[in-house]
Amino acid sequence: MLDVFNDVRNMDIQKVLEEYEIKISNEIRHIPLSLNWKDNFPDEGGVYVIWENETPIYVGETSGIKSRMGDLSRPVNHPFPKKVAEIYSLKVKGSSLEVLRNEISNRYRLSYLVVSFGRAEIEEYLIIRWRNTVINKSTKRLLNGKQYHWVKAC
Repeated sequence: MLDVFNDVRNMDIQKVLEEYEIKISNEIRHIPLSLNWKDNFPDEGGVYVIWENETPIYVGETSGIKSRMGDLSRPVNHPFPKKVAEIYSLKVKGSSLEVLRNEISNRYRLSYLVVSFGRAEIEEYLIIRWRNTVINKSTKRLLNGKQYHWVKAC
């Protein structure tokens, strides 16, 4: 009887996570690091996705969206600009930092969802789901576990 209960509960979790994927994919996409761009974000926690065209490149979760978006302009505080600098062989100091910020603004867009509970699970699900395109985390640990065995890469 317990196995049946777990199967039903897991189906509900799958459906909820799939719905979050659809929601965040359809959210407004903001231009990162544009003038006063942080003003567009709430102080609440949530999940965010950085997109290159229609492809998810980076997935993150945070307890404060607005403050995390401020970190995006500082490579010492956020891994995404570090990864972009590596990809395009840009330095992250001095005048090159401005080139990096412009590259991020011109190339990428960002969407987010306010989520008060379960942010880590949503982030993990999206990282596994989009593992063929995201650059931020290795999915090895997540794929070796049983929690997300049902998630198919797209």
